[in-house]
Amino acid sequence: MSRKPLVIGVDGGGTKTIALAADPSGNILARRESGASNVNVVGLDGTARSLHRVITECCDDVRCPPDELTSIVLALAGAGDDVVRQRISDAVNELFVQEGRKPLPISVESDSRAALEGAFDGGPGVVIVAGTGSIVIGKTDRGAVLTVGGWGRILGDEGGGFFIGREALRSLALHLDRRGEATKLEDKLAEKFQWRTRADIIRAVYQEQVDLSRLAPIVLEAAAQNDIVSQKILQIAALQLAEQTRVIVMQMGILRKVGLVMIGGLIDHENVYSNTLHMKLLKLLPQVHVRQPVHSPAHGAVLIALEQLKRK
Repeated sequence: MSRKPLVIGVDGGGTKTIALAADPSGNILARRESGASNVNVVGLDGTARSLHRVITECCDDVRCPPDELTSIVLALAGAGDDVVRQRISDAVNELFVQEGRKPLPISVESDSRAALEGAFDGGPGVVIVAGTGSIVIGKTDRGAVLTVGGWGRILGDEGGGFFIGREALRSLALHLDRRGEATKLEDKLAEKFQWRTRADIIRAVYQEQVDLSRLAPIVLEAAAQNDIVSQKILQIAALQLAEQTRVIVMQMGILRKVGLVMIGGLIDHENVYSNTLHMKLLKLLPQVHVRQPVHSPAHGAVLIALEQLKRK
């Protein structure tokens, strides 16, 4: 049985959870994966069970009992509130206590913070996250962490999937009312969701409460096919994210080139939206250097855990 101080970093989202076990030098010793651990998607019990599973499996791989771990960082989507973070920590520990173990040294962070740490190997830089929601987060040379956005779909999340989907339906509603431009979105949404009438759309949004972020890929597809309405939506969304990034960069006060990484299902690969955002950033912030991340968000959670270990 290993007696070396070991840490675990976890990146958990709405579809999967990835855990990495590492030694004090940051060498990755084990990797495990389980299902979703976003509390807003699978609930507190589902989140706790998924996290318990990957922690236990990593410990089995490195032959270290869970209660001998020196630091565990859970970087989770949907865990931006301190009360929620404490509930998650307590729920995970309760499962280990039920096995006869002592409580584990767990701390819960946002998934965006882990993405930031991983992207720049713990150094300064800026990360734009655009998936279902959105947030811009940066770290200064002195280690201060700054955030803009991330207010959720009702108050913000500009440039995220829900925002883009909502704008798509607004544009379609304007067209059906004869107040807006024709758009390929009408045919594409009819084909995908069988939304052909005003009643269909109202029922889907207000009664069935369809997840509007599901419409974002359709907007990207239509924009790539030169649909003017869809291209305007992406222009607006990209400008929102670029403006948020400008606020972060100005606060950082870095005179040299600032590294920037784009993360999230909408922008982490080349497509019409990521290209539009890239162009907006170059125009608004010429000092920004868009690059690929050094490490994954799960590795970023490991880096946070190692930093906590140094302070103990």
